[in-house]
Amino acid sequence: MRLKLLKFGSVFLSLSVYLLALAIPLSVAGDNIAIGVGVLGFILLLLGGESVKLPDLKPLAFFAVPEAISIIFSQDFMKAWKQSSLNHHLLPLVFVYDRLKRGLSLERVLKFLSFSSLVLAFSIVFEAFTHQNIKHFQLSRFRLFLEPVRAKGLFHQLTTGGVLFLLLFLFVGLSVRYKSLLYRFVAFFLFLSVILNQSRSYWIGMFLSLIFLFLLIYKRKGFFYFSGFFVIFICMAFVFTPLKARLESILNTKTNGSNTTRLIIWRSHYEAIKNDFSFKQKLIGAPVVGKDICCRYIPESYEKVLGKKPPKVENLCDERFYHCLSHNIYIKYLTDFGVLGLIGYICFILYLVVMNIRSFFQFSEPLFAAFASMYAGFATAGFFENNFTDAEVKICFMFILGINFYFLDKLRSGEKF
Repeated sequence: MRLKLLKFGSVFLSLSVYLLALAIPLSVAGDNIAIGVGVLGFILLLLGGESVKLPDLKPLAFFAVPEAISIIFSQDFMKAWKQSSLNHHLLPLVFVYDRLKRGLSLERVLKFLSFSSLVLAFSIVFEAFTHQNIKHFQLSRFRLFLEPVRAKGLFHQLTTGGVLFLLLFLFVGLSVRYKSLLYRFVAFFLFLSVILNQSRSYWIGMFLSLIFLFLLIYKRKGFFYFSGFFVIFICMAFVFTPLKARLESILNTKTNGSNTTRLIIWRSHYEAIKNDFSFKQKLIGAPVVGKDICCRYIPESYEKVLGKKPPKVENLCDERFYHCLSHNIYIKYLTDFGVLGLIGYICFILYLVVMNIRSFFQFSEPLFAAFASMYAGFATAGFFENNFTDAEVKICFMFILGINFYFLDKLRSGEKF
């Protein structure tokens, strides 16, 4: 009986990792099914008397401990817990790390991930130039257009952008490390997809990451390699009017609705925290009532930012401003989990960047430069998105982090990969 439990537990955990590699770029429902399969495998292994191999989980404590404290002292435990990062989306880190440590083929996992990443990338290109979402395709309406629309692929635009960005730098790192034509092909189409997705926060994060990456690996010559990617982007921006308009809108804080909405929401959070949060709420956050308090300042912030009276609607905050959804991961952490939560999240990301930079210089391994650049760019994009708490993005982030820790452990133990 014990041997059967161990066998089935191992099979389910391995299946979970393969399913995640296929589902992460394609379906959040598929992600959750894959995680459920992994949990079943984990339980079977425990019943059989065997535990999983855990990566270094201490970095997660940076944000997990402050969030747990905030949840415990919140007004509504269940609501606070649902708003936190402490959920099953963290589990891919453990699953992929355990399976790779136990001999699961990384090459096969990456081939599955290559296939699913290309499907996502092609869905972006298809939507951009046919003006039809792939999930609602109608052959009778099929046409090709010269001007691309903003493509969202299989998720929301912002979450698609986050998944594309993370996968891009994973495959850029793999391309530099293994010189694989497949990985280069995937990385190139992911690069085009990030551009056509038109999420400006990930444009900024992508080019900061590319500069960081090439300077780390190639030093002064890095600007030469970076310029190739930048020239492609600029050419596309000037050939396609919608891309040029999106690029020009980045600094428009007067008339661009997306930008002014963010400014109004950010100011409302600032005023609420400054004026209405108690010392305890400033310290550990207000995950349940925080956004309600921020909503009170939306009319005032609207007038301050736009210089005119807000429209008379029944609920301005909900109708126009997403109930003060911050669109900034740092403001979100400050509101929901206080100063301690904000410091914890920053320390988490900073730890990953520094850990990979040190590993790059210690082992002369370009993959770690790619990981460090990815986390740095992700942190930059977080100034404009709640990216770490988006389900699709966080699952992808944790899956890649598991691969990152596996590579690190291999080199530390003197093994090659």
